[in-house]
Amino acid sequence: MAVGLTGVLVIAAVVYGVGVASAKYRIADVGAWLAAGSRGLVVHVNGPAAKVDGKTGVPPQMRGHDIKIIQDGATVLIVDQATGVVSRLDPSQLDVGASRPLGRGLQVLAGAGRAYTVDSVKGVLQQIDPVALTPVGAPASLSPVLGQAGIDARGALWVPVSRDGQVTAFADGRAQPPVRVGGPGDDLALTMAAGDPVVVNSTAATATVVRPSGTRLTVALPATVRQAGRGGVLAPPATDGKTVPLLVPGAGSLVTVDTDTGRYSSTRLAVPKHRYRPPQMLGHKVYIPDETAGALLVYDSAGNRFEAPVPVSGRPARLDVFVRDGLLWANDPAGPHAVVIDGQGARKGIDKYRDKVAGGPVRRALPQPGGSGAPAPRTAPRDPRRQPPDAPPGAPLNVSVTPGAGTMRIDFQPSEGEGVIGYALKDVPSGLAASPPAIAPGAGPFTFTITGGDCAREYRFRVAVRYRDGGGRTREQVSAPSDPARPCVTPGAPTGLQAQATASGTKVSWTAPPGASTYRIGWDGPVRGTRTVPAATGSAMTATLGDVWTNGPYTFTVAAVNGAGTGAAATLDARLTGPATTYPVERNGNSNAYIRATADANSGTTIATMTDNNGTLVVVHCQVKGAYYKHPKDSNLAGDMYAKITWSGKTGYLIGYLVDTPGDWRSPAGPAVWTCEP
Repeated sequence: MAVGLTGVLVIAAVVYGVGVASAKYRIADVGAWLAAGSRGLVVHVNGPAAKVDGKTGVPPQMRGHDIKIIQDGATVLIVDQATGVVSRLDPSQLDVGASRPLGRGLQVLAGAGRAYTVDSVKGVLQQIDPVALTPVGAPASLSPVLGQAGIDARGALWVPVSRDGQVTAFADGRAQPPVRVGGPGDDLALTMAAGDPVVVNSTAATATVVRPSGTRLTVALPATVRQAGRGGVLAPPATDGKTVPLLVPGAGSLVTVDTDTGRYSSTRLAVPKHRYRPPQMLGHKVYIPDETAGALLVYDSAGNRFEAPVPVSGRPARLDVFVRDGLLWANDPAGPHAVVIDGQGARKGIDKYRDKVAGGPVRRALPQPGGSGAPAPRTAPRDPRRQPPDAPPGAPLNVSVTPGAGTMRIDFQPSEGEGVIGYALKDVPSGLAASPPAIAPGAGPFTFTITGGDCAREYRFRVAVRYRDGGGRTREQVSAPSDPARPCVTPGAPTGLQAQATASGTKVSWTAPPGASTYRIGWDGPVRGTRTVPAATGSAMTATLGDVWTNGPYTFTVAAVNGAGTGAAATLDARLTGPATTYPVERNGNSNAYIRATADANSGTTIATMTDNNGTLVVVHCQVKGAYYKHPKDSNLAGDMYAKITWSGKTGYLIGYLVDTPGDWRSPAGPAVWTCEP
């Protein structure tokens, strides 16, 4: 009886959120916490089973409010969007513990074992203890207004600063050096792609990937991205994989960016003019939250077609959609319904109020993109513009462009209707070639490949279906234009980077990757700078940096650039020492010249004395500024430039006017003579 009673209590605690205070609860490892706001609950759902296996009530003051759940492993935070109160949920006890008023309008984030708050309006960043919800370390301030932040795989917070056109990392109470990703005031959106920050600049139509090493990859996106309007493209806060889906509101363009290679594919979709949330990607399918319909639009990027929409709320509603542990979750936080979808596209409905739902009301059909509103069968997705019998074919749909190295691939969804003769590509400029010249009706593949073209130019294409009408005449229907594309891809990183100190400056050499039009060279060390050099024929590239002639440690970076973007940089750490050269002694007739241990002709320790030796060759290693010296008998011989020399086996510093180095002895002679290491 005792054992039975204990089991009843545990079951009651799991189902109703009450129970013995010391009880420990085991919930599914593969699952997610979902808000059920109208009941004042948060529930945990087992992903594979799509069943509630734990629930608890929110604090009384949160009931009826808009709440958001932040979850990272054992860290589960409940944020009251109306009051700014944050509460911690202990999953092992199914109990809401510490609550603190952190402030309205704050971003609250948790990831990689750390938690942060971001005050977007005031520009203040603060790490917090994920258990006690108290500050950890000092805050940092950035230029407001701040964008949506994210936490990388190493636990650092990244924040877009639109005012400065930068993204900044914050870790251990300090803001790190910013990374420039655009111009001041540009629209910036941040996504954590497999733990690495990716910043989409809608104003400049670029995506910048910041690697853990600090190197960057910049992808030039289609010009359509600039049409996103105020706020920019819709981008997910995070993705499990390296591919980031982007939706351009209004234009209906869906761009998927491979942040590993820098390649993208862009499709112009016929979507209703509804209210959308950022798209999510799982496997090869893109899920677009449609809050007007309370559903997910499903685009199969491999098949280049829409599947039947997935109903979530059954009514217009805010949808929380995210990918976690290889599952996609879509939740109506104000209602009872949610959906979980696996990597193969199989979906299960969730009732957050009851574990089992027998049957259910018949719901109205959801409108498909560009279609009549009838859903496609689950087993055989159909064209959203299926024509009635004997109707002429409609225009081809979903014209997709994928840039390649010297090519552009055009995919499309074929038309349905009677009398189709075939398909042809329109708007192909002179000098470009399309293969095949035409595509016959049938099983496909429905793909054209374009060769030729200029990487510095964008191209658009349309696809025409040709058919015979009822009178036997040949007619055609033409698709909407594709998004613009270039016949090139972001180049790879150079290889074999080397740097050598020469009498002309620093010679940098590398092996060129394919497809580069220019190279961006950067150097950091005793002197800093950047330079752009054009690409040359062949794979061996060299450039001489005539203004890099100071001894010391340097970091060199070389990145290949073309119209598709800036590739990942090759990096080299090197310590450079300029070549030693012999020059004659001068102005030392019938007199003594003193070689000092330091660059100080006034009081430095003498290590050697040269007497009456004009014309003697000495080895000059470098030049350096030191103590100001004025000859007691000749006021023209005054200055602070010294040469580091070797004479008769002794190495030290000699006032500059005693050595016949190139140019005015009062100024550095570089790059013929390098400057000594600071």
